[in-house]
Amino acid sequence: MIPRRAVPEALLGGEAALRAEAIAAAAKALAASRNPVIAGLMTDMAGAIAALALARATGAALDHAYAGWILRDLDVLRSFGGFLTTPLQTRALADCVLLVGETVPDFAPSPPTLAPERTRTVLRLAGAGLGVRLGVLRAVLAGRNIAADAALHALAESLRAARFGVAVFSAGELDALALEMLAGLIADLNAKTRFFGLPMAAPGNAVGVMHALAAKTGYPVRIGFARGEAEHDPWRFDAARMAESGETDLVLWIGESLPEWAERVRLIALVPEGVTLKPMPEVVMFAGKPGIDHAAVLYDAELGTLAFRRGAGISPSIAEILQSITKSVQAW
Repeated sequence: MIPRRAVPEALLGGEAALRAEAIAAAAKALAASRNPVIAGLMTDMAGAIAALALARATGAALDHAYAGWILRDLDVLRSFGGFLTTPLQTRALADCVLLVGETVPDFAPSPPTLAPERTRTVLRLAGAGLGVRLGVLRAVLAGRNIAADAALHALAESLRAARFGVAVFSAGELDALALEMLAGLIADLNAKTRFFGLPMAAPGNAVGVMHALAAKTGYPVRIGFARGEAEHDPWRFDAARMAESGETDLVLWIGESLPEWAERVRLIALVPEGVTLKPMPEVVMFAGKPGIDHAAVLYDAELGTLAFRRGAGISPSIAEILQSITKSVQAW
């Protein structure tokens, strides 16, 4: 392992540099950019707010690496509402857990901790055509005369019998149709019993970043400031699309690995030490990991809310570096 003192603060053109030099170079590039993007956004709440301030100062767009995941979740909530719960409530009360899809991890069949007299049934619905199968399952539950295999009929009976049921799913795996059908299924079940959805949180503190941006602008991820005020457009401000189409001439990437499309655009990277840098960005700045190397507020999927993580007290944080870049941009 390289001793900490041997790791440079930053890289310019692949060569070791001082952080102040890298900040100045990043600010100069952002100030000169015609259509910059701040992407990745795998940071804590303070980092998200600092990225927002930098976007305002430079007219940049903001996009999270897992924006597609969280926007699919949001689209369903916007259109249909939802009955949602948390992992803690699920373990405490659920007597029926439906795992939807292949990527959702197994759930312990142990009895609910607040209702130990109940047994817990754990079921899984997976495979191709989930949207259609969920639609057929809804029809079976509604008593419609529809062709369905015995497995779906048995599943419907188990769901009807639930006293506190939970469907665990991931918008990272399910498409729009499957998510809509699942939301409808949960709403249907709530006519006669208690049933909830438990969405798997997207990585990279995506939910926390979404809350931070929404609190400040009224919008989630994929926000642009090219016309001075915040605008939200999931297609227009998709960083990958902008890079691959040539719409952006510069990306400031914040994350633990570079994106697949990194070679298609000029790149400034704000990453932890030890990240593989291929291709080599024009400017690299090394920052601590939120909640590990420094104190941070992050979304805690277990609790279903924001939580403070003390960290080791190692600086600089992503927020501190972004704030320094913003001050330098404003001085141009």
